[in-house]
Amino acid sequence: MTGYVNHTSAEDIYQLLKQDILTLELKPGQMISENEIANTYNVSRTPIKTAFMRLKGENYIYIIPQKGTFVTPLDMRYIKDAIYMRSVLETDMLVSIIESGRADEIAALLESNLNQQCTLLDSGEVSHTSFFKLDNIFHQTLFDAMDKRGMWDIIQYSQVYYTRFRMMDSLVTARYRQLYTEHGRIYHAFVQKDKALIKSAVFDHLHSAIEILADKIKTEYSGYFVNKSSDTV
Repeated sequence: MTGYVNHTSAEDIYQLLKQDILTLELKPGQMISENEIANTYNVSRTPIKTAFMRLKGENYIYIIPQKGTFVTPLDMRYIKDAIYMRSVLETDMLVSIIESGRADEIAALLESNLNQQCTLLDSGEVSHTSFFKLDNIFHQTLFDAMDKRGMWDIIQYSQVYYTRFRMMDSLVTARYRQLYTEHGRIYHAFVQKDKALIKSAVFDHLHSAIEILADKIKTEYSGYFVNKSSDTV
């Protein structure tokens, strides 16, 4: 968990706990204690209770009376739905950009982002958080280009499961070079204005984590997931 800070408001506690959940510092299914958090952040339980209610409302945590408060486990059904939604939307964004006549302009932005990814990889100082940030910007660029930033924000807000799944992918596999290559494939398909290739490149990129993590999801990380008996990977 993030170390001691001087902030004491409910908003501060909410943001810190949310960040710990999204980065898997607090793991899916993990029990969290008001007393422990109060001691960690040197605050009373009042702002923690307020932060907990907000996190509960946004599905980051759930509370079982008389048992405790737990980080919401991952749900593969929602993860697959999020991947499908992003696959459809991002393919449509790329095609729409081509049809709008702005392909060269947006290609330059994507190329710049890819260069930053490459620089980070070559630096030897890449981490799941640093690469995740550039990864997000690469995809967000498409939504910004079509003046759909609000849609991107909605997707991020609603992806309490998928965002953590992506973070899990980064932590478990550290396959940053492969993700960079997949981004490059999307970029080249876009530059070639090959709509069929764009569709397959986006699909393969967004679905690759499920295929790569399939065995681990069923074994050593099964405790991170809900509905394990009914879901198929």
